[in-house]
Amino acid sequence: MATPGSVGKRDTGTREKIMTATLDIMVEEGYASATSRRIAEKVGVQRAVVYYYFPTMDDLFLAVLRRGTQENLATQRRALSSKRPLHALWDMTIDPRGARILIEFMALSNHRKVIREELAAGAERFREAQVAALSFMLGGHPNPGPLTPEVVSVLISVIGRSIGLEKSLHITTGHDQTLPLIQQYLDRLETTTRGTSRSTRGQSTTASGDDFS
Repeated sequence: MATPGSVGKRDTGTREKIMTATLDIMVEEGYASATSRRIAEKVGVQRAVVYYYFPTMDDLFLAVLRRGTQENLATQRRALSSKRPLHALWDMTIDPRGARILIEFMALSNHRKVIREELAAGAERFREAQVAALSFMLGGHPNPGPLTPEVVSVLISVIGRSIGLEKSLHITTGHDQTLPLIQQYLDRLETTTRGTSRSTRGQSTTASGDDFS
């Protein structure tokens, strides 16, 4: 007889549906509603099928969290490689659904240590990758001042997630004044960085030509 693990690997469709249903329930109804019975009902399978793929609810929540971490890292890579990386990163961070998912997992982590540890590990991976990319992007800025890549990363994360969470709760007071200000700053930062990078490349090309003349 096949083991749950081996069946889960073959029939990835059902496994993915279970994880997607779990996440949807957490966002729409709260993590406490994401029971095996409710998940099975949403997917349209017997409750035993949920446990066939995920022996415990912790296994299921961890799988959902890990999948989300990988998706976020992939989205982050696309944002940072776009023509306007800071804006793309900002747009990703203020997504209301993403903020809601984070809040639900944070609430869940208060009761499950394994979730708390995985959530922290995933967040650190995301922050480290972001800081590394920002260090490369902002390395040519002529006057970064106190806004180091680490500070920029934290500011984008903290302010963006707060706005995203408020949006999910339909709180909008102050957003009309704050969002344009942030967009203007990101515009200036990206424009200055791109200009400095082009200037640096031009100087490097000239120096290279001089060396071989």
